[in-house]
Amino acid sequence: MISEETIEQVASFKLLGITVTDSLRWGDHVAAVTAKASKRLWFLKKTQTSRCTTQSDLVYCYEAVIRPVMEYASPVWHSSLTPEQSKPLEAVQQRACQIIIGGG
Repeated sequence: MISEETIEQVASFKLLGITVTDSLRWGDHVAAVTAKASKRLWFLKKTQTSRCTTQSDLVYCYEAVIRPVMEYASPVWHSSLTPEQSKPLEAVQQRACQIIIGGG
């Protein structure tokens, strides 16, 4: 209670774009970040199919559209990730690299 008001207890909530859980683990946040970044890979893939797009254009698109999603507030949560939680983030980055170099 705060000032005689009951505060609802929740298992997780989003605070300034970061999913915080009652256990202070980052699995839910990593899942949300990878889902959002994976959707943006579609944009990178569509950009890649354009005939006038260079590799440097694709890198620029990655840096402007996908990487900010992956790195947003990372000083808060990245150092606490388990190796299992890091794998999906790495997979998104690897997929982006494959698209950029033309193998995806």
